[in-house]
Formats: sequence, structure tokens, C-alpha cells
Amino acid sequence: MDDPLVATNGILAPATSGKSGQSRLGREGLACAALTGVAALLLITLGPAPGDAAVHLYRTFLVHQGALVSDNFWYAGNYPLASYSLLYYLPAALVGNLPLVLGAAVLSTLLFASIARREWGDAAIWPSRAFGICAAAPLFTGLYSYAVGFALALGAVRALQAKRVVLAVVLAALTLGISTLAFAFLCLLLLAGAAARRHLSASSIGVATALAVLAGLELVVLRLFPGGGIYPFHAIDLAGILGVSTVGALLARHARNGGVITAFFVLWGAGAILVSLVPSPIGGNWTRLNEFVFPLMLLTASLARFQPRRLAMLALAGAFAYNVVPYLLLIPYRLDNRPAAVGYWQPALQFLRHHSQPGFRVEVVPTAAHWESYWVPRAGFALARGWYRQLDELDNPTLYSKQLDANAYRRWLRSTAVEYVLLPSTRLDPVGAPREATLLRSPSSGLVVAFRSPNWTIYRLPRATSLLTGPGRTRILTFGHTTISGTVSTPGAYLLRAHYIPYWKVSGNVCVRPAPGGMTWLEVRAAKRFSLTVEEAGAALLSAATGTVTCNADLRRRASAAHG
Repeated sequence: MDDPLVATNGILAPATSGKSGQSRLGREGLACAALTGVAALLLITLGPAPGDAAVHLYRTFLVHQGALVSDNFWYAGNYPLASYSLLYYLPAALVGNLPLVLGAAVLSTLLFASIARREWGDAAIWPSRAFGICAAAPLFTGLYSYAVGFALALGAVRALQAKRVVLAVVLAALTLGISTLAFAFLCLLLLAGAAARRHLSASSIGVATALAVLAGLELVVLRLFPGGGIYPFHAIDLAGILGVSTVGALLARHARNGGVITAFFVLWGAGAILVSLVPSPIGGNWTRLNEFVFPLMLLTASLARFQPRRLAMLALAGAFAYNVVPYLLLIPYRLDNRPAAVGYWQPALQFLRHHSQPGFRVEVVPTAAHWESYWVPRAGFALARGWYRQLDELDNPTLYSKQLDANAYRRWLRSTAVEYVLLPSTRLDPVGAPREATLLRSPSSGLVVAFRSPNWTIYRLPRATSLLTGPGRTRILTFGHTTISGTVSTPGAYLLRAHYIPYWKVSGNVCVRPAPGGMTWLEVRAAKRFSLTVEEAGAALLSAATGTVTCNADLRRRASAAHG
């Protein structure tokens, strides 16, 4: 009997059998890939800057800077790679983001066309062509790491289709290293295959075990380098998935050999219910399959011979709308492409170079595509926030309250060591940013205008609170991506407004320990210079495994001697 995770349905249409069939399949795959290439190049040359490009450019920049473990310039310190994508930014740093994603989009089309034609024959021709156009979407959305991960996930499915189990497991591991979300969708696809065939063999159990082990390793990494945060899953997202998956499952019941497709739609809808009930970093990201739902629905309708006609038309219309409408809704926020260019930021950056001090962060009212999360820290200025909505809502709930009070806003600025707030004259992030901008413009904000230009208004918080405060005078000498150094005038406990991490290499007569709100206590034993430097990746893992205390080595020896 066929292996549910390895074998296909056994449907090989005459068009794909023999050398002539293979030749036709290859030509059709290349034609679909050409559609992807053309669509992608049109988006690159004529379309707006990809929506999430800023985050990928910044994390690629961090790889070039050697900041692989932690970065001080977002959210008071976070884990830029371990909390998002362990592997993607390494090849991106070598070949560039756009070439990597363009190659992944073309590869996704080739793999989908190959999988679908071998599984369902000529019924997959037009769905594969539609997929070829949809596969260029990451060049608009900016979902770079997910696009590469999804290509690897399709590669794993194709390897299982060819009964190359070891290769499939390797590709699944790479999928997880590139994109946790793509790995979740790979598990969804394979679970749909297993559910459709209702039989488990030894090899399929082995594959499932390997996937479980990989998922366990990912949980360990997240435990050692927690990212935190919860991505919202709105009711409209749940309604969209449930609507499309319901009509898709009903139509797939009429499809020839549509068991896997039926199971996929049912599991996708069930997963949406689970994600909506259990808050997690996945949240609304569960909708990401909308990029390919129309090609899949077209395949389903083709296999069902577009019968029942009304159901088929409803399913196709719904899938097309679900595929396209989210992109159309994004267009108003992409019309002003100026923030994607460094020239737009130069007046503000020039002001900061002359006025900003190392002991303070910068707040930028978020632009629609969050380009501040790239250009400002790249120029050497620490942001109070960043790009990652999950972390932002967790760390800075004040900015997402329904009523943003001026007193609460100033308290937040002081708690994050912000002195200057930058307000750009461009389209802002619709979630929270207009409210912050309105407050800044009002006299009640308590901030004063320090700079104006056609594109910028920069506000200063009087008597701003420094990064480090305590019983004596403090001075921050260095505030970099992986290093914080300074001096204090007297011994004692100082509050460092940076997230506590257990991977600091400490020099000076100091120890560090967790403080309230996830910040850091700096225990200074003698008044002089100190420095905290993030360890290299290997040393950080060793510290995580051994529970090393972040103290100066001499202090550790004296503490050990004192405890005898």
C-alpha cells in the first residue's frame, strides 16, 4: 500500500509518462517559471519597495557587522536571528536579498508545477501558470525569509513524492532554519497527505518523528534566545480563512483524487481556529497561504470539472478575492516610496549626528513600511522600537492603548531612555502611529520642537532620562550594536535600561542581574569604567548550557572564595 507521506496518488496522466511526457512537463515548468521571473522583474522595476524589506535589510546588515546573537539597537536589546530566522540572513549577506528571493520564487514555481503535474496530470497546467504569477508576491510583500523557506518546503514535498526520504528531512530542517512559519505549513501539507490516505508505514512514522525532533530543537533555541510577543489574529482573518477553506473543502469533495486537497482545506481552517484561540507569535501569519490559495482552488475546480458550477464559481471568486484584496489594501501605504531611500532620512540623521548622545535612544513615529528600523540603526543610532510588531506590543503597550495620555507617553520615553522623537511627513503605520503623531503636535505633549524641515519635525524631551541611572554620576561612552560601556562615580546598584541577557561578557568591577520590566541591574563594586559585550555565538551557546553568571572573572573568583 502507498506510503501516506511518501507516495503520490498514483495518478500520472499520459501527458507526463515517457520521455515525451517528461519533456512536456519540463517545458511547461520552465514556462511557468518564466511567468514568475517576468512578474518579479516588473514588481522590482515598476512597483513600490517591498513592504517588509526594511527588516531583512537590517538583519542582513547585522550579519555583516557580526551581530549574530543580540543587538542593542532594537527594543532595548533583542535576538535578531534566533527569534526570527536562524539561517536566512547568512546566504542573504553573501548574495543579497533580492537575488535570493527571486531565485526562491522561480524555484517555488518549478517545484509546484512538478509536484502538481505528477500528482494530477494536465489538470495542473493552468493552476501552475497561476502559481507562477502569484509566486512573485514576495517581491511586493517583502516576505523574504518566508519565501525562501516555502521553496524549501515544496522541495521537501517533491523529495517525498520521489521517495527520497533522507533528502526530504534535510530540506525540512533547512526550511525550519529559514522560516518557522514555512515549516509549520510543511507540516500542514504532510499531515493533509497522511489524513487523506489513513495509513501509516514505518517510513512515514520516521518522517513524522524527524519533524517532531526538529520542532523540539526549535523550541530549545527559542527557550535559550526568547523572542516573545504575540502576533494578533483578527476576527476578519479567521473569517477569511474559514470561508475559503469551507468552500474549498466542499468543492474538493467533487474533485478527482481530491482527498489531499480536501484534507488540506479542513486542516488549514482548523489550524486557524486553534491559532485564534491560542495566542502565539504565529497569529495572523497563518493567513500567509493566501498568496497561493487561488492556484490551489483553480486546481480543485479543474479536478472537479468545474462542477457543481455555482459552488466552483463561488470558490474561485472567493479564493481570487482572498488572494488579491490584501495586496490592494496595502497599495495606499506604498504610494510614498521616499522613505525607502537614504536621502529622505539624511536631514534627520544629520541632526542626530550633531545633537544625539550615546546614552540615549531615538524614537521614530513608525512609517508605513517601517523604514526607520533600517536607516536609523544602520546610521549608528539606537531605536526605542523596531519593526517586529509582536515585540512592540509586548514591550510598549502604552503606545497601543486606545487613549494615549501625554503623561503616560512621557513616562514611556523616560523608561526607554529617549531624548529625541522624529516625526516624518509621510504615510504612517496605521496602528498607533497617527495617535502618537497627534499627541506630539499638541501643546500637552511637553516636548519641544528642536528641528523642522519639509519632511521632518524633531521633538526633544526636556530633562530626558539616560540609559544608566543610579546613586552616582554616570556617563555612557559607547553604545553599539553589541557593546555598552561607560563610567560611574560611586559604587552601587545602577539601572541599565537595556534588556537583561545572560550572554554578556563583563569587564570592570561589576556584575549584572535581571531588573524589573526585563531590564538590567548593574552592580558596581568600584567606581571606574565598565563594559558589556555580547559573546560570540558559540560562547553564548556555552553560557546558555552552563548557566554562566555574567560577572567579571575576578569577581566570580572572589564570590566563590567567599562562599567557600
